[in-house]
Amino acid sequence: MLQTGSLLCLWTLPFGAVNSFYHLTARYPSPQRTRAHLFNLAAAIFFVGLALAGSGSAWGESQAMTLTRLFLPILYYWYAYAHAGPTLHLFHPKEFSYDKPLIRAEQKLFGNPSLWLARNRPQMLHEFMQFFYWSYFIFIPSLSLGLYVQGDFRRLEAMALAMCLAYAISYLIYPWTPLWGPRWALVEEGLLPDSEKILPGYFFADFMNRIIWSDTAHKGGAMPSAHSAICIIFMIWCARVWGPTGALVGGFFGAFMFIATVYARYHYVIDVLVGAAIGVTALYIADLLILT
Repeated sequence: MLQTGSLLCLWTLPFGAVNSFYHLTARYPSPQRTRAHLFNLAAAIFFVGLALAGSGSAWGESQAMTLTRLFLPILYYWYAYAHAGPTLHLFHPKEFSYDKPLIRAEQKLFGNPSLWLARNRPQMLHEFMQFFYWSYFIFIPSLSLGLYVQGDFRRLEAMALAMCLAYAISYLIYPWTPLWGPRWALVEEGLLPDSEKILPGYFFADFMNRIIWSDTAHKGGAMPSAHSAICIIFMIWCARVWGPTGALVGGFFGAFMFIATVYARYHYVIDVLVGAAIGVTALYIADLLILT
């Protein structure tokens, strides 16, 4: 019989299989394809072993082993963001993107807030918004800690699976919807001066700018917004874990993170909406598999 966290481990396999399939069928093969195949194979062997390890034994059912099965898949998907980078241009030329038509659609639907929302604003407001975008990094740890304190490992697995599915779906869509995002495309289209592409601030703004303007952030992986997918799951699970107080706090952080995502030009509004829809879908699937 599978132990708690085993299903979460096994759900890493479809992601790796599709990732390898992308590399095998690529129109523009990546020089890292062999490395990707080896990584996917090694990860599959490791997570199958982890899912089945110690089944029926005291060691396999220990709390430490359960937590290992619950948290290593999350770490895998955090790393998989970097691993997804070589897939971004497998089916389209490297400099191809859908930004131009999306900017037009964004203008018609929403007035293109990613262009004007942060213009001529004080640095303190930049810092405020960048803090809420940074708060994304505490979403999963805070929920995990809350469920761990409650000793509810079954719901912890459901939460973690929803988060991992949101990552997996987002990363596998990236190669089909290459999108640079407003921080690059608005400058490229002549809508934003190059001097305004970086929002100055203080601690959090500097921290996020170092990440975003380094090779860490993929140019071409803006659609959908994985941050928004994780955020909607965070908001719903805050209410589940801590009741009305959690709903209020989670809603506050989630709402400002959605705004900050557009304000700081990480994503268009459409990216955010698609990401949120993916989050709801992932949440539904995880609930169906774990909680029902």
